[in-house]
Order: sequence, then structure tokens, then C-alpha cells
Amino acid sequence: MTSETYQEAMSIINLDVEAKRAQALSSLIKQKKLIIESYNKWVRRKSFKLGDLVWKVRLPMGHKDHFYGKWTPQWEGPFRVIKVYSGNSYGLQDMNENMTRSNINGKFIKAYHPTVWEKYAQNIQKSFPEFWEYMQK
Repeated sequence: MTSETYQEAMSIINLDVEAKRAQALSSLIKQKKLIIESYNKWVRRKSFKLGDLVWKVRLPMGHKDHFYGKWTPQWEGPFRVIKVYSGNSYGLQDMNENMTRSNINGKFIKAYHPTVWEKYAQNIQKSFPEFWEYMQK
């Protein structure tokens, strides 16, 4: 085998290897796209605007209070979003106009919806304002 035929054979083998690498890369890209689509079907992005009411997770997470046991509340609030930072981070303020210590990541907060008892109290307050004032004294 001469050096020219050897070089031709090696170039054909190299082209074949490069073609298989390109095919493997395109297959890998397709698989990654499928994984991203599958993930995005189940994940709901959370974003909050200025003035939104949110719950904040109680830290340390999973801590059980001796008195409440397994019924220890996992969320506290409501808090008002007063600043939106880049990277899904938020500045919060409690309802007494006190700032929280630092900004918090969006994965540790969730949208606030009033409980049944808060709605009940609001209805009483609207329907019977004199009674509400008397009860607040």
C-alpha cells in the first residue's frame, strides 16, 4: 500500500468518523429539546409584581415546633412585594410596613390567597361595621 492510498483511506475513515460525530451531536440536541419540553410541561414559573401579596416559607425548612408538632405552619405572611430584583429575587415588606431582613428567592414564596376565616371576617366587617368596631376594642 502506497502512502497516497493510505492517506486516502485514512481521510475516508476520518470523514466517516466526523459524520458519525455530527449525527450523534444532532441526536443529543434532539434529546435535550425533548427533555426541556417535558420539564416545562410540569413546571409553573412564578413571577410576582410590585404590590402582590405573598406567603414566605418559614426558615429553617422542615423545622417542627414542639407545641404544634407535625401541624407546625410551613408558611408565614402575608408579605407585600416592594422590589423585584433580577434573577427571580424579591424584596418583601410585612403588613406593618416593616422590611424583611433581606431579599428572598422566588422559589421560597408563593401567591397569597386569603383563608376562609379571613374572608369571613371581611364579610362581617362590611356587613356589620358597628359590631366590628365593638369587637376590635
